[in-house]
Amino acid sequence: MSMQSHLARKRSLVFTPQLQQAIKLLVLDNIGLSGYAQALAEENPFIEVLQPQATRAMPRVTGPGAEVRVYDPISLIADAAAETFHAQVFKQVDEVLVAPADRAIGYALASHLEPSGWLLAPLDAIARNLGVPEDGVARVLATLHTVEPRGLFARGLKECLRLQIDEDALDRAQMCTLIEHLELVQKGAFAELRRKIGCAKDELSQLLRRLRDLDPKPGLRLSHGNFSPIREPDLRAFKGAGGNWVVELNNSTLPTISVDETLARRVRKLVANDPDREFVRDALGTARWFTRAIAQRNETSIKVAAEIVRYQKAFLEHGMPHMRPLKLKTIAEAVGLHESTISRVTSSMMMQVPHGCFPLKIFFSAAIDSNNCDEGASAHVVRARIRTLVQQEPRRCPLSDDTITRRLHDEGFHIARRTVAKYRKLDRIPSSSQRCRSYYLVAAL
Repeated sequence: MSMQSHLARKRSLVFTPQLQQAIKLLVLDNIGLSGYAQALAEENPFIEVLQPQATRAMPRVTGPGAEVRVYDPISLIADAAAETFHAQVFKQVDEVLVAPADRAIGYALASHLEPSGWLLAPLDAIARNLGVPEDGVARVLATLHTVEPRGLFARGLKECLRLQIDEDALDRAQMCTLIEHLELVQKGAFAELRRKIGCAKDELSQLLRRLRDLDPKPGLRLSHGNFSPIREPDLRAFKGAGGNWVVELNNSTLPTISVDETLARRVRKLVANDPDREFVRDALGTARWFTRAIAQRNETSIKVAAEIVRYQKAFLEHGMPHMRPLKLKTIAEAVGLHESTISRVTSSMMMQVPHGCFPLKIFFSAAIDSNNCDEGASAHVVRARIRTLVQQEPRRCPLSDDTITRRLHDEGFHIARRTVAKYRKLDRIPSSSQRCRSYYLVAAL
């Protein structure tokens, strides 16, 4: 035995911090990139971030431990003259609440209203954030339950419906009992409902008709359907002047990031000791690399999206029936990138096309054997066909999964019954027996 030393060369992948950051940039959408760049700029004095003028998103607080913030109502109303949803809500808060302390609580509650008009933020979190007792928040909420349209500030479906029933209505007790047993309405258990309410068959039909007239989402009446999208798209695809498809980044959500070279030159002249010089050198190098990484991320996103648009051109021009099956490997080979890179780019980005705004992931789907096409049919096409069959089915005899499978076979789609059941559940389509009960309930009303 002896100790020896020798030289050898080998290649290996080193997962450096810069590589980790580059991978993280690929999976961020434009809004996430803005927040990440802003956080990095707070630590690095040489990074300048100019945030885009994007639509302000309303806060969503759904968990008991979620953070609740107090928002200035003036900053949330883009234009009161336009009578936006929140402009009308804040106006009513001012009308029904007089005390400044109550208005502060009312503003916080109104800031967390969903577009439907529901309040999903937990009251204890709002009270804790405001530093007021929870019963004080509940008292203000009870006052806000009187605003129009009735049902605003409800914390669930049953409360929303109950708020729309007048206090002096003769059938209020019966309607409240009916609302309390909505699950029986869904099942079509009319006999059990009559026993719970204590009414005759004709009276139950009248109560059900009244229930149908109630609005489960009263907030939509204030918006007139003019709500901003949940999230702005990261990319846009459209036909150019020459008829060719063009893909571009949505600059309204993309931050402008640059390096403050002027500040860097001034600081370099001022620092004297080695630790400060090293900090300036590292910070400046990080800032320059970050801007290059952003440019590479944007270029990669456009390259991938452009190839997807080229491949799915028929879908963009003619709609869902022309969606082609697509795998990550196909795009990876076309643009010269690894499949994992394609997966990261398409994980969170959304693209606006003539048919709407879609996640990039939706353009990828498995191939299903079809007599109409050698490459097979896209799973999205089959799911759309299943939805159409269900919409057109006879109400007296809803189509079972076996019947849908046979009809798809007749149309050239080779698909198993269990796959039909899986797609039906993914689209939240009830079973044939559940649909039969729903049709019976609608007919009874």
